[in-house]
Amino acid sequence: MTLSIEVYYSFQSPYSYLALESIYDLQAKFDIDLLWQPFSAKAAGQTLTPTPIIPEKLSYLMEDTSRFAADCSIPLVYPEGWPENEFDPGRATRGALVAGDLGVLMEYNYKLFHKWWGLGENPNDEAFTSQLCEELDIDLGEFLSKVSSSDTRERVKGVYKRGKKLGVFDTPTFLIDKERLVGLDKIHYLEKRLEKLGLKR
Repeated sequence: MTLSIEVYYSFQSPYSYLALESIYDLQAKFDIDLLWQPFSAKAAGQTLTPTPIIPEKLSYLMEDTSRFAADCSIPLVYPEGWPENEFDPGRATRGALVAGDLGVLMEYNYKLFHKWWGLGENPNDEAFTSQLCEELDIDLGEFLSKVSSSDTRERVKGVYKRGKKLGVFDTPTFLIDKERLVGLDKIHYLEKRLEKLGLKR
């Protein structure tokens, strides 16, 4: 029996980027259905109270992610001025829903994350989107039209509201029957759990 797992992820999160390959590996190994939920307060139009950046926490985050990236041979480039100056996630987040409708979500996730965190490119540059659509073999005009539609914007808000209702506070978060597993380091535990459930393909 196929097990459904909701995956709440964010293009703003280096941990979501670093987790991507491992998450798709789980899908290849086990009889599971991954329900990808692009999660972003900013993309959903939420006004958040700015929180002070703790230098020690930030330096550890960069140390931790850089170590993981090096161990797994994953390119990682922090955008200049991050996190004080962060790329707007709106278009990328809405684009994930559109890519899912078009049947190219996996390719979209890989390519967009790589451009954003692997190369440090700005996802809101016109050349970024144009090249992305070309690589995905989808029509640029159709994609931009759907990304900017009120329906897609409302869907992004819906994903965010659902996530908050279920207790999502960070990404990546995995939800199995509303049970939360939070963080890149939970993927190994999740794999062992799926093995115990007899879901290996």
